[in-house]
Amino acid sequence: MTRFVFLFILLMSSWSMAAVRLVEWHVKNANAPLILPVRSTESPEQAADRYLRNLSQNSGLMELFQGTTPYFETVKFKELSTRPGASDQRVLMQANRPGDYTSGSERVDQFRFYFERLGQKNYLLLINPTLGLSIREEREVFDQVYEKFGIYAGLGGDDVDPMLMKQENFHSVNTNTERDLAEIKLIRHFIQRGQKEKDSFKKSFYIGVCRASQLASVALGYKLIQDIPFQVGGQVAHKDDWHAVKLLPTTHNILKGTGGTDLVVNSLHHQSVIYKPGGFLELAALSPDGIVEATEFKNGRGALFQFHPELMKNSLGFHILSKVIQAKERTGAGQCAHLF
Repeated sequence: MTRFVFLFILLMSSWSMAAVRLVEWHVKNANAPLILPVRSTESPEQAADRYLRNLSQNSGLMELFQGTTPYFETVKFKELSTRPGASDQRVLMQANRPGDYTSGSERVDQFRFYFERLGQKNYLLLINPTLGLSIREEREVFDQVYEKFGIYAGLGGDDVDPMLMKQENFHSVNTNTERDLAEIKLIRHFIQRGQKEKDSFKKSFYIGVCRASQLASVALGYKLIQDIPFQVGGQVAHKDDWHAVKLLPTTHNILKGTGGTDLVVNSLHHQSVIYKPGGFLELAALSPDGIVEATEFKNGRGALFQFHPELMKNSLGFHILSKVIQAKERTGAGQCAHLF
């Protein structure tokens, strides 16, 4: 019996030692505080060193940084507030390339600008933030992302690796499998937690723009058109242009609530989602050539846009993001069949 008690205490001790918390890492010239996972056995400074050390040893991710480990000039570390309701007003943006960490990132700056106007506090999640952590610790980090942030926002960026869909490469460029896999794991976890949520007061919403729209769709089992001009044609300019999209009714009408049946949006992509009925997503907008321009989660906890509302720099872009905030505020217990 004594031996059993000792083993039980040892096991419980190992569980407590494995605890990971999320800490604000304030870095000079960054648009928002970085979110850093910190073990209970390490200081934030040690956690930052651990992350950067493991990053430097990851050849796949180091391709994003052209082989040079990034330097972050730390201003301070700060614990995330545990004030009741604080998590509901937080937006966590997913960094996916080095430029996201600097004040020169227009998309990060514009998201922050709009979300701050809408009463949200903005943060940036490191590229593959769980480097150097165990599988159990990684899950703890994913759980805390869900629990401590009302919105998880995926940004635009490079192409999604077609290997993840078991597709031949048709003009997909600048792919990075290591980065894609890390983001997919967290996206799936965040969506799954929202799907299982029983607390009607827990706010959670996933917004994906351009690359993140495509990546989240892949995480949910959809495939992609990898190059619209090559695979579909050039009747609508989807790269560096503007065009009309037709809005479609959905269960929650997140995008349709912006008014009217047609919008004119910017277009900066050449990959797009291949929609299939009966899945997790509903069609919310189509371009004149049939390209999927927006989808919404059937449970009301997410919206995916091919276009960039944050880069429109007009009232429509702001209005679309305000509808996202309104949709987040309406989120309640999961409402659709389990997909995982």
